[in-house]
Amino acid sequence: MKCSRCGLCCHNTEMLLSSGDIARLEALGYNREDFMVTTVEGFHQLRNINGKCFFYNGGCSVYSSRPEGCSYYPIVLNFDRKSCLVDKECPNHHTVTKREIREKCKKLKALYREILKEVLNGHFQKYQKSVV
Repeated sequence: MKCSRCGLCCHNTEMLLSSGDIARLEALGYNREDFMVTTVEGFHQLRNINGKCFFYNGGCSVYSSRPEGCSYYPIVLNFDRKSCLVDKECPNHHTVTKREIREKCKKLKALYREILKEVLNGHFQKYQKSVV
């Protein structure tokens, strides 16, 4: 799918961040406290400013280093069904092929497992420190 760069995907984002995403963005000189929020459950997400992604300024200011999950859009995970779907908010959603969905869904699920493992390891380390 070819991105039209409309920016709709950057509005009210809840994009999860992996440690690799965070490191890449920090390497560009950004401070994690500025671009990231942590959920109660321990997941790291992109921060929204006035309903838009921290990095959105009429376009993605970190496009070549954007979070991995952003690169799979408009294919997103449906957590309830443990499957992927094409976000109909994207004006080019109709151009996504079944092959793209299969390939990107596989990558999205792997990314989510990686992030979940990072979150669980973080909880375990906090627990370990409180016990020892």
